[in-house]
Amino acid sequence: MATRQAQKRLTKEYKSMVENPPPFIIAQPNEDNILEWHYVISGPPDTPYSGGQYHGTLLFPSDYPFKPPAIRMVTPSGRFKEDTRLCLSMSDYHPDTWNPSWSVSTILTGLLSFMTSNESTTGAISTTPDHKKKMARSSREFNTFKNARFKKVYPDLVKENLAHFEELKQKGEPEVGVADKDVLEEAAKEQAINLADITDPEDRIRVEEQLLKAQKARETKSENNRSKLYIFFAVALLLAGIIMK
Repeated sequence: MATRQAQKRLTKEYKSMVENPPPFIIAQPNEDNILEWHYVISGPPDTPYSGGQYHGTLLFPSDYPFKPPAIRMVTPSGRFKEDTRLCLSMSDYHPDTWNPSWSVSTILTGLLSFMTSNESTTGAISTTPDHKKKMARSSREFNTFKNARFKKVYPDLVKENLAHFEELKQKGEPEVGVADKDVLEEAAKEQAINLADITDPEDRIRVEEQLLKAQKARETKSENNRSKLYIFFAVALLLAGIIMK
């Protein structure tokens, strides 16, 4: 439970984040626990993260601001291990370097700065710029269809993402950006999309259409594979007949 001072400080910081959010960053506390915050970083242009949508958490100690929070990034980014505590000068890894005057805005601005650098630390991973770009393209799909906490905390962003997918569909552009697998298809397989969580009828219809499309794509792929197998055996039998003659 937060101390009165932590409660007062974090309430003030939330008001500040709403009125004057830092560039590319939004953040808010959990409605049921002011010590648990959620943030979303929008990948800055001219970086491998451009267009990406990165969700993470800050878990503050009860005696904040005298001790730093634990920092995690939930969305796969190619920069950090998912949902893993990050060792940063402003995180709970380094209480000795923590400054009580630092705020949520300071912490997340520092995280973004570190994210766009090439520095290494505990919780960071090393990947190529191309891999980071692939992760950026798939980040919205991950948050919308596979990130339960994101869907609960940011329903408005989920709606924006669904509208974005629909816009891409209307333009005839690829609806998902995953390089190695179709997130919608994977979500359909794993039942990662809970339609009961989508209250807007239009949004639900769009998601159902996407899932049906993914299901048909899988069935078509399976049918094509069977056809290829049939052709292979037919050719093999034909060749065997020719050889026997």
